[in-house]
Amino acid sequence: MTRPVLLPALMLLTVACGKGDGDAADSAEPGGASAEDAAAAEALWTEISGYDSWNQHADWTGVKASADGTHGPYVQIWYNDSADAGFTAAGDSLDDGSILVKEGYDDESGASVRAITVMKKTGGDWFWARYSEDGSVATAGAAAVDSCAGCHAAGKDSIRFISW
Repeated sequence: MTRPVLLPALMLLTVACGKGDGDAADSAEPGGASAEDAAAAEALWTEISGYDSWNQHADWTGVKASADGTHGPYVQIWYNDSADAGFTAAGDSLDDGSILVKEGYDDESGASVRAITVMKKTGGDWFWARYSEDGSVATAGAAAVDSCAGCHAAGKDSIRFISW
């Protein structure tokens, strides 16, 4: 007896969940990112080339055990000169153009990269992107906000690893 009811319900579900309004969740881009966010993440990957020569906070030099394991059991963090200037100025927020990069590892040696997560301040907000070791985009932009912003909201200007 449930078959006649089931068929219309499945049809309605199929129509309701189909593509249509262009939301990030409907995107064919990695991690549900919109095409625009995926393109921005790809450009950001190019922009951070050589990040492993960027600044590291004195308390966070080298591979460290992660406080909560979100990015991996071990992490390493770098930031660009714009972020460094913001930390030095001791203001309430970092300037646009500030970039932080966090590598997450499965091991203490840092030999096994789990993911590379980047946050870039642009237009007064943070753009979030997560990459695999080869630079392919796992998620970015609006699709990444739910994963990142909730935890990072606890930090001054969304920065959790240090206080300034």
